[in-house]
Amino acid sequence: MPRLLVVGAGYLGASVARQAKAGGWMVVPVVRSDSSADVLRLEFPETQAANAIEQSFWDQRSGDFQGLVWSLSPSRAQEASFNDLHGTGATLAASWCQRHRVPMVYISSTSVYAESAGGWVDEMSAVALDDERPMAMLEAEKIVLKSGGTVLRCAGIYGPGRDLRSGSEGPERWLNVIQVADAARAVGLVLGRENGVYNVCENEPLRRGIPGGRWPEGRRERRNKRVSNAKIRGLGWQPIWNSGCLNTN
Repeated sequence: MPRLLVVGAGYLGASVARQAKAGGWMVVPVVRSDSSADVLRLEFPETQAANAIEQSFWDQRSGDFQGLVWSLSPSRAQEASFNDLHGTGATLAASWCQRHRVPMVYISSTSVYAESAGGWVDEMSAVALDDERPMAMLEAEKIVLKSGGTVLRCAGIYGPGRDLRSGSEGPERWLNVIQVADAARAVGLVLGRENGVYNVCENEPLRRGIPGGRWPEGRRERRNKRVSNAKIRGLGWQPIWNSGCLNTN
């Protein structure tokens, strides 16, 4: 039975773990809190509560895995910085994968693109070099790719318990999204098979905001872009969900 290490078994990571388990994998989710681990152990007895951004975590891991998914995201209950998660942590994971020849998928974000005028972007488009968070993810991407891993740039994730918002506030803009199960299927598709960078989003973005609208004071502005998923669709992946509804075509 192949073994999968899922570091960051939150909303997306848990969906990846469940799909992998259904496909015959032995899954070891890694989360940061004991309370989260206790819940996941009901489904995955080998769940671990650990800090994966420390070298000691990786020194204690054997290489007896056939895949690793890095889906760790910031937590309000933890003090780790965004750079720690997507820089130090992902770097340690990529080094461990390269040393043990374990295929890796790193979950990045479509927020790395610089486009802000509503144009289409693909994996070769310009990226934002003036924002700390995208820069941290981009550095992690480079390291993962160099180690032989794969990068998935996911759009905004929704699904059970995380509904699509109406988007009635803020300026007119495009909103790129992906249903959590579709994103998890993309992980399964590329793990150990397709090295490179792939956008994971629905075929068409949603229109959000109001004419002449502005972000509330203190609200972080968002870039305006339309993200193409043509590259990963070329591998045979298609989103099953569209704007919160199952595709019927």
